[in-house]
Amino acid sequence: MFPKPTTYANGNNHRMVHFFDQKMHGDFERMEDILADASRHTRAACEEISQLPYEACKPLQRWSGDLDKHLEQNSLLTEDFRHATRSALREMAKLEPELAPGLIDDAMRFLRDALEASYRVCDLLAAEQAIAKHRGNRN
Repeated sequence: MFPKPTTYANGNNHRMVHFFDQKMHGDFERMEDILADASRHTRAACEEISQLPYEACKPLQRWSGDLDKHLEQNSLLTEDFRHATRSALREMAKLEPELAPGLIDDAMRFLRDALEASYRVCDLLAAEQAIAKHRGNRN
């Protein structure tokens, strides 16, 4: 942020300065929000997949069902969820974009965002455990 001024100009001008106390929040403080974003992205991807035509949706049915199951169980931090997400992304990459212009791209973007958020929260939790273990060894 800007430092508070210690001197002021004496010219014929008028200045108004507002100082706001803005706290910067890192990912660690936003962990719950990041996980909620993963849930929102997964739900949006499942909605996009359900709107695909049958030819495009057929190879994704298994993975879409797994993703729905993980949403219901709120198990977005498991390796099973990440496996289902990666597998769905691989299957979607094989689809012809002409089958459903826009829907496939949107669903893939949502799945990538959900996967990234899941990994981020897992990384933050692992870092928290490592720090706690390190602090425990020092005491």
